[in-house]
Amino acid sequence: MSANRRRSKSESPSLDKIAKCAIGVDLGSTNLRVGLVRDDGKILRLLRGRAVQNGSQGAGSSVHQLASLVREVLASPEASAVSLDGLGIGVGGQVNRQGEIVGTNGPRHQHWETVPFRRLAEQELLNVLPVRVDNDSKVAAWGEYLFGAGRGTDCMICLTIGTGVGGGIVLNGKLLHGASGLAGHLGFVSVDMHGPRCPSGVVGCVERYASGAAMTSAAREALRSGRKSEALDLAQGNIDAVTSPMIFEAARHGDSLAKETVRDAAYALGVAIATLLHVFDPDVVVVGGGVAEQGDVFLDPVRRTVEEFSMLNFAGTPIKAAELGNLAGVVGAAALYW
Repeated sequence: MSANRRRSKSESPSLDKIAKCAIGVDLGSTNLRVGLVRDDGKILRLLRGRAVQNGSQGAGSSVHQLASLVREVLASPEASAVSLDGLGIGVGGQVNRQGEIVGTNGPRHQHWETVPFRRLAEQELLNVLPVRVDNDSKVAAWGEYLFGAGRGTDCMICLTIGTGVGGGIVLNGKLLHGASGLAGHLGFVSVDMHGPRCPSGVVGCVERYASGAAMTSAAREALRSGRKSEALDLAQGNIDAVTSPMIFEAARHGDSLAKETVRDAAYALGVAIATLLHVFDPDVVVVGGGVAEQGDVFLDPVRRTVEEFSMLNFAGTPIKAAELGNLAGVVGAAALYW
């Protein structure tokens, strides 16, 4: 009798022993990642694919593609052993509270058809899971807040520095969305009132100075004017092949033009961060993305600029490198449920 009871207990685990999970999707312009994520941030299953360009006309293809990988995750042995809260999706562009993509960060007067992304995803998956959709940089920030460099804090600002500049803001433990859901487009903080107007209509935005694309553009322009740089040697003499990783590598070797390019980008980002410190008073600023992953060669001049431009009580705010790398979006999208 007692043996039967013991066997029955082992064969029927209580529900509180079943892991609580969600599926997270990071849909970028070129890469698609889908993960089964436990509520402690651990990824139990991860699938990768090539993303369809996420224009308004291509939304159906994007949804179909990610739904195919989601179904593959749902059919996995890992998914059968867990309790699923839902599906979270991070996508580029301006995403409102209804999970609709209402615009891009491209040309200001570009026509854009609103994409009901959340509804399309629910329909594609036959409503087997609830779906939440948010901006990709914001969900990456949420992942860093819960499980990365921002864990244990109440207020955090996260900037992602890649081809462009994105970000997210967490205040008192909640991801900031704003009136319509569009808060957190930190790349459009203006750092130069006399600077050029970006395609989105913002004058002197930090994305025009501190992004990987901005650094590459500045270095190439200097090279075309006759400046010399090791970065050009790394690109085998082809100016159009110079990239931001080449610029950083040359900067580490003491190359004058490369160091100048990195310094200017770090200066612009530092000015933007100083402004954000005065507005939001965070516990920490987290910097992620491909450019930020270059480490202290970039973050040290950012810190010096922040210290120079901040009021005394803000100058000591820690500025940390992100910890989750390119998986922050997957983890953060799943964590929209927690």
